[in-house]
Amino acid sequence: MLFRSQEKGENQVRTKYFREWRGIFTKNSRTAIPPDTFYDLTNIIPIGGANCHSIPDISSSLIDYSTDSIYWAQYANINSTDYLICFATNGKVFAYNIAANTSAQINAGKLLSGSASRMDQWKSQYVLFYDTTGYYSWDGTTFTGPITGGIIPGGTPVNPDIAVFSNRVWLYTNRTLYVSVLNSITDFTLNSGAISQALVDPQLRGQSTRLFSASGYLYILGKSSVFVISDVYIPSGATPPAPVFTILNVQANIGCDQPASVFVYNRDLMFANNYGLWRLTGVTAEKVSDDIDGTIQYLDTSFSISGGAAQVRNILQAAFLIKESGDPVFDSRTIVANYFDKKWWFANYGALTFIAGAVSSNRPVLFGFIGNKLYQLYQNSASSPATSWKTPLWPMEDSLADKEVFRAGIEMTVTTAANITLSLDTPNTSNQFVSQTAGVVLWTNNSGQVASWKNNSNALVNWYTGSYLLYYGDSLGGFGKYVGLSGSVAAGAVYELNSNMMDYTLRKRW
Repeated sequence: MLFRSQEKGENQVRTKYFREWRGIFTKNSRTAIPPDTFYDLTNIIPIGGANCHSIPDISSSLIDYSTDSIYWAQYANINSTDYLICFATNGKVFAYNIAANTSAQINAGKLLSGSASRMDQWKSQYVLFYDTTGYYSWDGTTFTGPITGGIIPGGTPVNPDIAVFSNRVWLYTNRTLYVSVLNSITDFTLNSGAISQALVDPQLRGQSTRLFSASGYLYILGKSSVFVISDVYIPSGATPPAPVFTILNVQANIGCDQPASVFVYNRDLMFANNYGLWRLTGVTAEKVSDDIDGTIQYLDTSFSISGGAAQVRNILQAAFLIKESGDPVFDSRTIVANYFDKKWWFANYGALTFIAGAVSSNRPVLFGFIGNKLYQLYQNSASSPATSWKTPLWPMEDSLADKEVFRAGIEMTVTTAANITLSLDTPNTSNQFVSQTAGVVLWTNNSGQVASWKNNSNALVNWYTGSYLLYYGDSLGGFGKYVGLSGSVAAGAVYELNSNMMDYTLRKRW
């Protein structure tokens, strides 16, 4: 806080700087959030002090699946080729080749159920599928199955799921695990060492929602519980060579009812349920969405949460696709809630229906569907989507005193020209006082008139400066117990937000 000098009898003019910031905090009302957080931060990532950067734009449409409605997608790498495996409600399975930007159906003549199909990867040789229609494999060329034999369940599996863990294939159906012989995807014979294991613990209410292998554990996630399997080994001299293992209930009342939300972030397993976003570090679950509880309370529980890891501005993020409904400030919107370094920010690319993490050129990336069209998120670094932010409504040093704001502004570094607006907010009003194109240089002639530049196609040419810029205005009418700023920048602009500031004075108390 800066106190400026003044003449005798004047009220003391003070300056508020906001440039050492964290991420979004919606748990409290805007008048009570921590002074170094934002109430909204959409399409702009808070990298560090004086460095809030607009994010890369979404790609153009990569693949249009047209009448094939995609409900699930998952990454696989087969024979050194990166794929996004996409499941359609008509039973088709597509392999999207990320590098080649091509897609092809891989299960012609062997349609799956069209819902709740699951997959995992065996080495870099096979994608394995388990579905109510059976168990299948794909080697990058041939789709094989249904694979039968041994203790592989016949009939129609119930809540089928699959995982590759400890050099074995684990099939789940109707609260029972069926485990393959060591180092085999097809041998499920008891005499060779395959086994089945019923899950009888009462903490698993109903069926499992997801099997997931990560960090040395096989996680079994239920709607209100989490189990882990570890320490798989074959006892010395065992005949047949059947494995034994430990099953441990690590969470008895926290679980996952959103199977597409499960993904790995660093050494953590991230997941969601209808009352929060979580990470599981080893066997310890921690809610990471505390700061955005004001957003979580408006979750549309009919919308399926999906997630994945991706890098944005070369920073690894954990990302969840969620939908708000009935938020009194933001109404209904579909957003990607991004988390890193204990900070949250939101991306809004429109009506996304599903997101999935993948790897491209050895970098984590995020894909998403809008309708039946596939896009890559955070892909176009030459452009940014429309951005917006809201600071706290600060009480300053005396919440009982009225504040009169004389002037306010922002500092920013512009890479491409940006149409910006800035408003001064109180609990009851929001008055816009800046609206202009940042970075544009106006040329004038010796009469003071603006001179236009044109290229050889007779099109207007805009000049701009990419330097560190200050935009401000007199904010007359800014008067209230709490004051703050909100801003927006139109789509297309690439920039850094470096600081928000205002000059104000304290008036009467109470």
